[in-house]
Amino acid sequence: MSRENHDIIDQLTKLLRDEIAAIGAGRLEEVNKLFPKKAALLERLQEASPALEKAAQEEGAAAERLRDKFRTLQDLIRSDLAILERMTHATGEIAKELSRLRERQSLNGLYGSSGTTRQEVVAAATQVDQTI
Repeated sequence: MSRENHDIIDQLTKLLRDEIAAIGAGRLEEVNKLFPKKAALLERLQEASPALEKAAQEEGAAAERLRDKFRTLQDLIRSDLAILERMTHATGEIAKELSRLRERQSLNGLYGSSGTTRQEVVAAATQVDQTI
C-alpha cells in the first residue's frame, strides 16, 4: 500500500482534530474554511478505500498500525458528527426562538387596519350554570 494512502488518513485525522478544537474554542469561521479540504480528503479516502481495506486485512505490524489509524479516525468522525449535530440542533432552536421573539415584539396584530389598537380578548367570559 502506498504511503500516500496513509497520508490521507493522517491528514483527515489532523483536520478532524483541528475542526473539533476550533468548534470547542468557538472559532466557527475556521470550521467553515476547513470544509472544502475535509470534503476533498474524504473523496480521496473513498477512492483509496479498496487498497486500504486490503492492506488492513493483512497480517503484521503495518496492518495493525493501519487498523489503529482507522479506529482513531472512526472515533474522531463520530465525535465530529455528534458535535455538528448538536450545533445544528442548537442553531435551529435559536432560529425558532428569534422568530418567536420577533413575532412577539412586532406590531403584528396589535393595531387594526385603521391604526387604532385592537382590543384582544385574552379569554372568553365564562358562563356558570346556576340551575340544578
